[in-house]
Amino acid sequence: MHSTETALLKITNDLLLATDQAEISAVALLDLSAAFDTVDHNILLQRLQHTFGIHSTALSWFSSYLTDRYQTVSIDKLNSDPIRLECGVPQGSVLGPVLFALYTQPLDHILDRHNVLHHSFADDSQLHNSSSPDQSESLLSSISDTITDVQNWMTENKLQLNSNKTEAILIGTTSKLSKATSDSLQLSDSSVPLSSAVKNLGVTLDNTLSMKQHISSVSRTCYFQLRRIATIRKYLTTDATAKLVTSTILSRLDYCNSLLAGLPSSSISRLQRIQNSSARLVLRKKKRDHITPLLNQLHWLPVPARITYKINTLTYKCLHGLAPAYLSDSLSLYVPSRTLRSSADSLKLNIPHTKLKTAGQRSFSFQAPSQWNTLPLPLRQQQSLESFKSALKTFLFSK
Repeated sequence: MHSTETALLKITNDLLLATDQAEISAVALLDLSAAFDTVDHNILLQRLQHTFGIHSTALSWFSSYLTDRYQTVSIDKLNSDPIRLECGVPQGSVLGPVLFALYTQPLDHILDRHNVLHHSFADDSQLHNSSSPDQSESLLSSISDTITDVQNWMTENKLQLNSNKTEAILIGTTSKLSKATSDSLQLSDSSVPLSSAVKNLGVTLDNTLSMKQHISSVSRTCYFQLRRIATIRKYLTTDATAKLVTSTILSRLDYCNSLLAGLPSSSISRLQRIQNSSARLVLRKKKRDHITPLLNQLHWLPVPARITYKINTLTYKCLHGLAPAYLSDSLSLYVPSRTLRSSADSLKLNIPHTKLKTAGQRSFSFQAPSQWNTLPLPLRQQQSLESFKSALKTFLFSK
C-alpha cells in the first residue's frame, strides 16, 4: 500500500494546492545518522509494552528477536572477533522498518503540537507548512522550532539528527517566491541555506515543482544506460534486450511518474524520446522508422499513457481500500444535486475548483478525478485490481 511514490504524491499534492492558493511552502528534509543502527532495545521494548500494549509471550518474542545478535567483519579468509550488538534493528529485514516506525511514533505528537505537516518513509522524514509570502520568516521559524524539539527528542532516545545533511527549500510560483525575505533555515547548531532544488526519495523537486531538473536527471541516466546497452546489443537476442531495457530504462521512466501528471507536453516529450530510442534499439530500427508500430509491437504504452495508467491505477486503489488513507482522503465521490442520476454518474469523483494550470490542476486531488471520470463506466466498475489494470491497458492502447 505505502510506497515512496504514494508518500511523494501526498507531499506534492499538498504543496501544489498551497501554491494554487497563492501561498509559499517551506519543506525541510531531515537526515538521521545510521538510524536503524542506534535504536535502543530497552526503549523499544518499553514502547511496545506501554504504548502499543504488547505483553507476555509476544513481548518476550520481540526481546528474543532483538537480543543476542552479533556482528563480525570478514576480509578474505580472516574474521574479526564477534561483537555483541547492544542496539539497532536488523537492516534488510521485514520487521526493521516497522520497529523503527513504532520506536519513533512519539515524534508524531511533537509534530502535531507544532501544527506542522509531516511525512515519514522508513528513516526519511520531511516537514512542511505553508503561508503567505510576507510571512516567510515566521514560516521558517516555525519549522526551525519544530526541528529543535525533534532534535531534543532524538537525543533523549539515542537517535542522531544529522544537521549537516538537513536540507530546506521554499516552494511556490516564481512571483510569490520573489517576495520571500528569508534565505536560510536557522537551527540550534547551524544554518541551513535554502536550496533551489532537493532530492527527495529519489525525485528531484525544484522550487516551482516544474520537475525540469528531475526530468533532466532521468534523461541523463537513461541515455547513459542506453549507450551501455548499445555496445553489447549485437550479442543479445531481441527478448533479452527488451528485458534489459525494461529493467534499466522503462523502470526509471515509470518511477514516481504520477508526479508528472499535468505537465506540459514539451516536458513529457523529453522522456518520450528516451522510450523511442529504447524501442529502436531493441528492434534494431532506424530513426526514420515510425515509432507507433514499434511501441505496439513491444506492447509498450507511450510515456503520456503510462502516466495516465499510473494515476488511474492509484485512483482505483484509493476507491477500494488499497491505498494509504492519506491519499484516499484527497478524493471524494460525486453526489449529484438531484436524486435521480444516470448510470454515467456512477463511481464518478468530485473535481475540486482550482486556479492555476501549473499548480492546482497538477495535484493528485485534481488529476485523479479528472482522468477517472473520463473512463468508460464498465472500466470503472471492474471488480478486481488485476482486471482493472488489464482493461485499462487495453483501453489506453485502443485510443
